Amino acid sequence: MIKMKLKIKLFFGKIADYFEFSKHKTNFRIEILAGVSTFLALSYIFVVNPAILAEAGMNKSAVLFATIVASGLATLAMGIWAKKPLVLAPGMEMNAYVAFFVVLGLGFTWQEALGAVFWSGVIFFILTITRFRENIINAIPDKMKSGLALSVGIFLMLIALKLAGILVYEGVTLKKTGLLFSSVAYIFYFGLAVGLILRKMKIQGSLLISILLASVFAHIIGVGHSTATVEVSEEMLSALFKMDISVILKPRIFSVILVLFLIDFYGSIAKLIGLTRNTSIVDKDGNLPDMKKAMIVDGTANSFGAALGTTSIITYVESRVGIAEGGRTGFTAVVSSLLMFMFILLTPFLNLVPLIATTGALFMVGITLFPSKEELKTYSKLEVISVIVMLISVIITFAIDKVLLFGFVTFIMGLLINKKYKEINLYMVLSTILLLMGWMLLVFIK
Repeated sequence: MIKMKLKIKLFFGKIADYFEFSKHKTNFRIEILAGVSTFLALSYIFVVNPAILAEAGMNKSAVLFATIVASGLATLAMGIWAKKPLVLAPGMEMNAYVAFFVVLGLGFTWQEALGAVFWSGVIFFILTITRFRENIINAIPDKMKSGLALSVGIFLMLIALKLAGILVYEGVTLKKTGLLFSSVAYIFYFGLAVGLILRKMKIQGSLLISILLASVFAHIIGVGHSTATVEVSEEMLSALFKMDISVILKPRIFSVILVLFLIDFYGSIAKLIGLTRNTSIVDKDGNLPDMKKAMIVDGTANSFGAALGTTSIITYVESRVGIAEGGRTGFTAVVSSLLMFMFILLTPFLNLVPLIATTGALFMVGITLFPSKEELKTYSKLEVISVIVMLISVIITFAIDKVLLFGFVTFIMGLLINKKYKEINLYMVLSTILLLMGWMLLVFIK
């Protein structure tokens, strides 16, 4: 008995040493609490992702399986290999972009859309293991990255309003306002109000609770019932390796691949830096050790997730919940990943969640991407104009690639007008040219 206790103590001691608990002044209790808290904060994605991608014609059971496995494995790799308390799952901005723009707007099949996700991950990986990655990162001004995040937030909010019938789109074109007072709009208002109140009260899992209560409300008033069911069956494997990687031969997909890559690539850098700032996770100079490992996990997860049957896997801002609880090591991510794998036991309950019940949470996620008032005060006039152009373009075009294009063009033109030629970065110009080429291909090649 004593030997068994010693072996157990030695085993946990090795785990503590591997994750450097003493260095970060943490312990198993803190790391487990952080892992559970982080899982609760992002668990809504297991409800939302299948619901949104079902709109693109995908099987909800297959998407759920892909979401659980891809998220769990990517988060496990982030914890064990990169040793960071960060969690990964399908990005809300990515799945919405794929479902409502790439598939429903541009007319690609979901298999082709997953092929685009796969290739964006390949590009991410290649640029991460080369110095070219650092040059691209340094080329984009911080305020432009913030403007892109804000634009993505607006994009998510527009989708929520579209699903709630408050805005009416034909394809990707905004036609008119819809009904402010209707059954589906009431469900949206209810879910948003509940989520905001719970977040104000700092209750963990506020987004998930919002979705569940909105689902109950939807059933009470008799609208928005889920038509595509989720169940543990062979259908869960129906999307495995169904991605169409030959889509790379279609020029019309180039801009889509580029957008998926740019959003994830630049977004991951901002999150890795922002989430770990002012903690023991970074070194004395404020740099994140082994950032390349974390980036490789993020980029590789995209291609792996596409092969399983889901959209881009990204680092989640909800990781900050666990970090706020004291999580400082990769063990936090390990705990979250184990909880993700267990989520498959809850699949029967997902049949009770209609898509309209997720709109409040979708709108809230958009709000979280807004920059703070303090950050806005640091914007120059050119940066303000560039961001305004980006916001207008996302509303008019309902597309993120146009946001990048118009924002970059505005910023570069502003520097030229002000004769600040030295501030024009070659890699930013290259990104702009690529985006312009992608747009032209999309317009002229049918």
